[in-house]
Amino acid sequence: MALALAAAEARAGGATPVAAREIRQNLFGTCFADAREGWMVGELGRVFHTRDGGATWERQDAGTRRPLLAVACIDPRTVWIAGKEGIVVGTTDGGATWTPAATGSTRHLFTLAFPTAARGHGAGDFGTMVHTEDGGRTWTASRVPPEVRLPDEAVESGVEPGDVNLYSLSFPDADAGWLVGEFGVVLASGDGGRSWRQQQAPVESTLFGVYFADRRRGWAVGADGVILHTENGGEAWAEQPGAPRERPLFDVFVRGDTGFVIGDSGTVLRSRDGGAAWAVEPMPIQLAARWLRSVWLVDDSQGLAVGAEGLVFRLVGGRLERLAAAGEMR
Repeated sequence: MALALAAAEARAGGATPVAAREIRQNLFGTCFADAREGWMVGELGRVFHTRDGGATWERQDAGTRRPLLAVACIDPRTVWIAGKEGIVVGTTDGGATWTPAATGSTRHLFTLAFPTAARGHGAGDFGTMVHTEDGGRTWTASRVPPEVRLPDEAVESGVEPGDVNLYSLSFPDADAGWLVGEFGVVLASGDGGRSWRQQQAPVESTLFGVYFADRRRGWAVGADGVILHTENGGEAWAEQPGAPRERPLFDVFVRGDTGFVIGDSGTVLRSRDGGAAWAVEPMPIQLAARWLRSVWLVDDSQGLAVGAEGLVFRLVGGRLERLAAAGEMR
């Protein structure tokens, strides 16, 4: 049923202003529809919306208490969210109401992307993929292609391609897409996510994040401080230095000359040359026990990164600013 016709199933948004210091839940995903309208999502079905680029926030009610793990902003009124047990909900009125969608899967969805208003793709545990071509009215579910090859160690332990957890999607345009996951698995699509083929990564570490600036330039990050980069659409990947090897890295985003990689133990790496090189950004020592999970750049001077226990960073005018979380002073 179309979102616009499903008001009977929707829950009122119940938007309520909230101070950053009141946000205590782990945050797993963030995105912006434009320079001002953005969302972040997390534990207990929490949905937070900003109308001013992240300076202030309001809480919205998506009608669930399940952890929400991914969010995709299409425009200031159209947003999709996915999470535990395959939940997918969408809004076409900026979050005033949210409507659940039936995807045909109850597996956890860790990532969600809408390269166009009509075309969307999600992925998650046990090789799960979900796909829509009609703006979320109908979905199909599928699995990792059986021809995907895993490292010998994984095969010997009984892991099959359909068992692989998939963690991150990136679509630089309507058709070209990349998807990464366990065992260094990298999948590429040329038809908007209808079909996928494997690309060979030089590592077997789990990859948690991927971002493509265009069809040729992309980055993937993961366990063991891995940062991979390609200049030819993933036909060849090379490792980049800069991250502590003991730190898992969870997400990457590059816009213009500015790039950020975020990860465990308060890890933030920054690039000032469009992702050619990375350097650790100094962080307060008290953040060493907290992780950052999702980063989004509106442009090369404005963005947001979110993580554990309501940890939120804003990039404003090229400078990182930490919004005060529960129990902290600004």
